[in-house]
Amino acid sequence: MREMETLATGRCIVCGRLIEIEEFSPPEDDDYYDYEEEKARQKKILFCQICEAKLRREADEAQKNPKPM
Repeated sequence: MREMETLATGRCIVCGRLIEIEEFSPPEDDDYYDYEEEKARQKKILFCQICEAKLRREADEAQKNPKPM
């Protein structure tokens, strides 16, 4: 049994760039894997690496205490 990875495309919700996503698809003969549940859990919101880095930086800066003067 070999696990397959497929490429899907989506758009960044912030800047609109096309993003290629590697999706995991388990073998079809696996009785223990629930395909319907996996489809429901997948995230629909996508961020490109640049926008994700910007968001993380802004969040980190918001968590820091302001320096006293």
